[in-house]
Amino acid sequence: MFSVIFEVHTKSDQKDAYLKYAKLLKPELEQIDGFVDNIRYGSLRHEGWLLSLSNWRDEKALIRWRTLAVHHGIQEKGRFEVFEDYHLRVGQLTKDTRVPEGYSLREQRLDETETGRAAAVTLIDAKRPADLPQDASPEKVAQWLGLDEHAEGLVDWDAYDAILTPGDLILVISWRDAKAAQAYEMTARLPEDGRLRRVRVVRDYGMFDRREAPQYYEDVKPSPTAQSHSDAG
Repeated sequence: MFSVIFEVHTKSDQKDAYLKYAKLLKPELEQIDGFVDNIRYGSLRHEGWLLSLSNWRDEKALIRWRTLAVHHGIQEKGRFEVFEDYHLRVGQLTKDTRVPEGYSLREQRLDETETGRAAAVTLIDAKRPADLPQDASPEKVAQWLGLDEHAEGLVDWDAYDAILTPGDLILVISWRDAKAAQAYEMTARLPEDGRLRRVRVVRDYGMFDRREAPQYYEDVKPSPTAQSHSDAG
């Protein structure tokens, strides 16, 4: 199985436009052979950032979606009209404590990103418990989900809340390599209903660094007011 971790910062007046385009694409997305699921979240740590996490049976399914004309057209609108910045990672799921029924994990790609800071990502999701306040800090939410900020090889992290189903929380932890991710997972203290997934990052690119992107666009320079995800931390 493959995961697409798409973090996007919309222009200040374009969040609704982004969500409208996402809703427009949903029926087409669900028709793709090999599509598993797609959930959108709002960042608790970086104001204005959203996460679209989609999962696919294999890379062929993802390619079918990427080459669909309607998707390509809206993708161009997003890049040139809606997005202030984005960070997109594509990778193979190498661990899942709750594999969806009818699917399985198998090796499909052994290569890793050559340009990204993190070659592995751990995803931990769980439902917000009643004793975790709605106004809890991002750090408190992340710690409840299992974050260890002192773990060896930690590159970055963010915690998110689902847009359509508030209370469905997810922690995204970026690691230098798979070894660091595995070492963390061996001692991680997860919520009782927590699901843990690990992704081997194959491609990592953004709006301003597209060296590993499958499509070519001319380089875009950041606006003076643009703030990258890493800078926001």
